[in-house]
Amino acid sequence: MKKLVAGAAVGTSLVLALSACAGSASDSALPAENVSAVEALDQVVVETEKVETFSADLTVDGAGKARGSGSFQLKPAPAFTVKLDSFEFAGVNVGVSGTRLILLDQTLYVQNQQLAQFLGGGKPWVKITVGEAASAAGFDPNALLNQFQQADPGKLARIVSDSTDVTRVGTEKIDGVDTVHYKGTVDIKDAITKYDPELKQAAEQLSNGSEKLGFDIWTDAANLPRKVVTAVTTTEGQTFNVTVVFRDYDKPVSVTPPPADQVGDLQVP
Repeated sequence: MKKLVAGAAVGTSLVLALSACAGSASDSALPAENVSAVEALDQVVVETEKVETFSADLTVDGAGKARGSGSFQLKPAPAFTVKLDSFEFAGVNVGVSGTRLILLDQTLYVQNQQLAQFLGGGKPWVKITVGEAASAAGFDPNALLNQFQQADPGKLARIVSDSTDVTRVGTEKIDGVDTVHYKGTVDIKDAITKYDPELKQAAEQLSNGSEKLGFDIWTDAANLPRKVVTAVTTTEGQTFNVTVVFRDYDKPVSVTPPPADQVGDLQVP
């Protein structure tokens, strides 16, 4: 059971740690070809810091595999609703297919049949209050919330903008939207030396132990990401390729808790 709960946490962390980079579209023109890739990413930093809400689809391939989607609110307070379609680690399905997660008012709600059966008193939803001692169940809601807060669009954009070899690949359509495709790498070890503690932790999380972060980013006319692909190989030789496609930029996000009579408190065995 602890593996199940921990697996759900890891899967959700991947969704959160790598799906926070979106904003509102614009009808303005794409950056001209004479605008350097470095300048373009600097502008992405400026615009992503304004992002308040977005929705995203995530695909992870490699040592861990995940499929999920969600809607996220960054401001004024973190909130989200996420559905995990599947999650595997080291070839093992950890049983989170169909799992739903809601974060609202520092309370995490998890809908997972096995989790609810064993830890939620039989109710379909389990409530985990951020700050409570849940580590005995293999789940740390504080770590989950911290990961979400550290992976906001501004922080992610700042990490990518530290690339010294980023180049403009060309223009492409992503879900029917005109974008510019940029490609590069970030030397995480060098980059984190100039980061504040929160951004340093986010960068280390994003790189997953790798010293090099390879990335492709497609940005729209508003200098906001429509798609991001990151690739890392950890020091243990594990590879992760993560693709995030963004939609519904800065549209209202409704995050509501499940019905009270359907929610059980976390019961640590």
